[in-house]
Amino acid sequence: MNDKTPLSLRIMAVVLFLFGIFAFLGSVFLWGEGFIFSFPAGISVAFPLTDILVNAPASLVAAVGLWTMKRFGYPASQFVAGFYIYASVYIFVELAENGPPYPLEILLPQVLAVITAACLVVFGWRYKDRFQK
Repeated sequence: MNDKTPLSLRIMAVVLFLFGIFAFLGSVFLWGEGFIFSFPAGISVAFPLTDILVNAPASLVAAVGLWTMKRFGYPASQFVAGFYIYASVYIFVELAENGPPYPLEILLPQVLAVITAACLVVFGWRYKDRFQK
């Protein structure tokens, strides 16, 4: 454990690590709809591939950067915050277009992603000068 890493950034690092693992594993199994290498009919490839190619690696890189307070941690965490906001807004709009009922298993992770993004911006900004150069 790095004593120079503030507790709030360590918590954010753990959250990002978990989000990255869940994004990868969830996408490999298409969030319970099938398997990535044998797409069932009617399932879009866009979000699972985006999670595997962008969300999971970016979240994991940001988690390591925050935990170790390395120089890349701050910009990586801000990229992830922006990505979470973008993806969440897209899903919120999609849910609004489809109307109620709003599935909790879709709504809750997106609300958590927006909260995480806000925390990344606030805590990242607060400690941005402490990242190793």
